[in-house]
Amino acid sequence: MEKIDVAVIGAGPSGLAVLKNLKEEGFNVIVYDKRDSVGGVWSYSEDPQTTSTVPATISNVSKFGNSYTDFPIPDNLPAHLTALQTCDYIKSYASHFNLNQHVQLNTSVKWIKRNANDTKWQVCTSASGKEEIKDFDKVAICSGLSTEPIIPKFEGEDMFKGEIMHVQNFKRPSDFKDKRVLVLGMGNSAADTSTQLIGHAKDIYLSHRGGAKILSRIVDGAPLDLVITRQKNVVKFALDRYLPSLSRFLFDWTIERYSKQSFKLDPSWRLSPAPSLANHQPVISDHLVDSLWAKKVNSVQGLRRFIGEDKVELTDGTVLEVDAVILCTGYEPDFSITTDFSPLDSGEGKTAGINETPLARLYHNIFPPRYAHSLAYLNYIAVTDGAITISDLAAMAIAQIWKGGYTLPSPEVMNAEIDKHHEWVRGLGKEDSVYTGIVHPGPWYAFLNSAAGTGVDEKLGYGLEGWKFWMKEKKLSGLMMRGVMTPFMYRFFDGRRKRWDGAREAILHANELANEQYGK
Repeated sequence: MEKIDVAVIGAGPSGLAVLKNLKEEGFNVIVYDKRDSVGGVWSYSEDPQTTSTVPATISNVSKFGNSYTDFPIPDNLPAHLTALQTCDYIKSYASHFNLNQHVQLNTSVKWIKRNANDTKWQVCTSASGKEEIKDFDKVAICSGLSTEPIIPKFEGEDMFKGEIMHVQNFKRPSDFKDKRVLVLGMGNSAADTSTQLIGHAKDIYLSHRGGAKILSRIVDGAPLDLVITRQKNVVKFALDRYLPSLSRFLFDWTIERYSKQSFKLDPSWRLSPAPSLANHQPVISDHLVDSLWAKKVNSVQGLRRFIGEDKVELTDGTVLEVDAVILCTGYEPDFSITTDFSPLDSGEGKTAGINETPLARLYHNIFPPRYAHSLAYLNYIAVTDGAITISDLAAMAIAQIWKGGYTLPSPEVMNAEIDKHHEWVRGLGKEDSVYTGIVHPGPWYAFLNSAAGTGVDEKLGYGLEGWKFWMKEKKLSGLMMRGVMTPFMYRFFDGRRKRWDGAREAILHANELANEQYGK
């Protein structure tokens, strides 16, 4: 294959996965990252404009369901890795596959645009005060979901003498020693921030308007993701397709049962009723509920306005004296790096949710139809599964598509599919907010598996190929269908993407470990 030059923006989990998979297919790849280390959001940064986890952060998905597909997490690490352990694991992945030599750190990408004759992408970078423009055949944008903070404005905030900051700027809980802090929001970042402030802040108020499903990382004595199996997913995806209302009800009911099994909630906290998990992620927290019961964190109404140098008024009229407000209000998709091309749909009525958020015209939330063979976005994908595994699977698909091993449909067909997907997203956000990057799991995974050529849907299902595999490998088929849904299944079967010879052993070992430690 003629050498094709590819620029990857971001050296986090997805950027490294894209680099590794493209390298395996013979592409010439360079990765740019403004940070001084690989690891993306898991690499701690003091820069207030750079999103990063704090040392106390713990992964929501266990190592059984969130690793690269051909690089297991060591047995000596806990089920749920800390931020530092996750970053070290990502770095070890980069070292193991000799990726670092292709990564240019401390380099910001200023802009990306088409060249004059619309044949290549021009990438403008800046390092050590020097700008450079290079041409590339293809570009993969892997800068993450958490780059552009949503910062709401409130009446009277100019008179407030305390600190108002987005959680992106939250680096050290000790900075809030003896302060009265209002944490605004009811998502994972709000739960983490409020509990991490315990022992530092004088008073902690968790301010929210709606409820949330709260889950523990451990359910039935085992990591939450061990409850999910390939077999259950096959059934759920079928229900999603043919009986979506029933599927949504059963899924919400199951999660509610797990939540009640783990926690007893006080009605005064207003965590119930919670929105459906069809368009809202659950809050994964082992300590929030206990902290609420112990009054170390206080649940209060939503923030209405600031009414003084150190006072805020809540939506129920309550007035609180606070020294700082931390906005855990999420992030919005950022496509500004491609200065002369935006995938955002500017058509009238093409928004979603009560906040009327624009939708991006991306096939399977990755490929813009006009430039599908040269531009891919991995910063517009919202699913609850392990981000590292998802990144690797998506990278496999991108590599095979750009190599020519899998043919995308015509731009007309892709646009029709995008329109259909947007209708689904708008339906989810009809009377609620919705993150527009949400994907429809069943069709999305089917596309990635088909494009990558993993063989998973054919061999691990109830079609003819699935039964053939079961007849040939009864024990292994049973483990892969009803046991631990390991990332290694994506590298086990023969297919277009590179197969991993160690997949069988890794699958068997993961199941042995889960059975030994959790009886699963």
